[in-house]
Amino acid sequence: MIRSLVAQPDGVGKDYGVRRNLERAHLEQAIGDDCLLWLDVVDPEGDELAWLADQFQLNPAVVQDLHRDDRRPALLVYPDYLFLSLFEPHMALNRVRGREIHCLVTDRCFITVRRAEAEAVDAAYRRVAQNPLAWHAGVAYCFYLTAQHVTDAYYPLLDRISMQLNTLEEQLLNGRIDSRARQPVYGIKQQLINLRQMVAPQREVFSNVIGEQRLAETGATRDLFRHLYERLLRVYDVIDSQRDLSNNALDMMQNHEARRLMDAVNRLTIFSMIFLPLAFFTSLFELNFATTSDPFVLPISGAVLFMLVVGAMIVSSGLMFYIFRQRRWL
Repeated sequence: MIRSLVAQPDGVGKDYGVRRNLERAHLEQAIGDDCLLWLDVVDPEGDELAWLADQFQLNPAVVQDLHRDDRRPALLVYPDYLFLSLFEPHMALNRVRGREIHCLVTDRCFITVRRAEAEAVDAAYRRVAQNPLAWHAGVAYCFYLTAQHVTDAYYPLLDRISMQLNTLEEQLLNGRIDSRARQPVYGIKQQLINLRQMVAPQREVFSNVIGEQRLAETGATRDLFRHLYERLLRVYDVIDSQRDLSNNALDMMQNHEARRLMDAVNRLTIFSMIFLPLAFFTSLFELNFATTSDPFVLPISGAVLFMLVVGAMIVSSGLMFYIFRQRRWL
């Protein structure tokens, strides 16, 4: 489906009359006239892309790119137009995905080729459709609005990740973390990696757009794209800071688990030390002294010896327990 906005200047040249969703024959006429156009191709079909290629003399490599959604953000400069690919992030099945938006910019026409789920284009399209004055800034402003809404799509995802990290941090500080808490952190790290892979090349695209004369014809337009570039820089910095927070959360979890393991080992060691004298007395007096030769016969009856051994075991265990408690090892 091809949606269209066609802005034709009136006789004075100060205002634009806007027509919407024209047939292809009227669009072909508008392309040849002194009109500004926004063609929004939603869920493109083969004949629609072939029509675009014929009307704007698109390079075969560009047409091939329009048919697929596996490219990274890019800016390609051709003599009669610019080809750009932007990525709008969204969350699907707890993973960050990118909706690719292809943009073609000529002197008087702005073309978007995308899937119906790309909300950034819908938001920008509505703003231009509701404000005829936007056409005074040219088709570059249409691209700016689209890029602005694509950039805005990063903030809700970053806010969501930030809330998840804050919740994990509170749980860590309160000691309410178990062995299953690592899985959400690994998921957050994967989301941040995906966001970073989208932002980094898109940042370079906006950097190149600032120096492109067709899009930044005036100082005001150049400032708009420079503002977008700075916003993406801040998004990139936020992603890096949240990645550091996720690494810190993993370190805290590992330290917490190591401390729990150390405490368990210490307790086991202490209990083994408490039972060590018990084992010593038991093994020592288990020997049959009474049946040995005369020099080794003890002048103590068996009952008295038994009571002495048991008493020594109780006293030694109690003494060690008391010492460990005093040192706060237990």
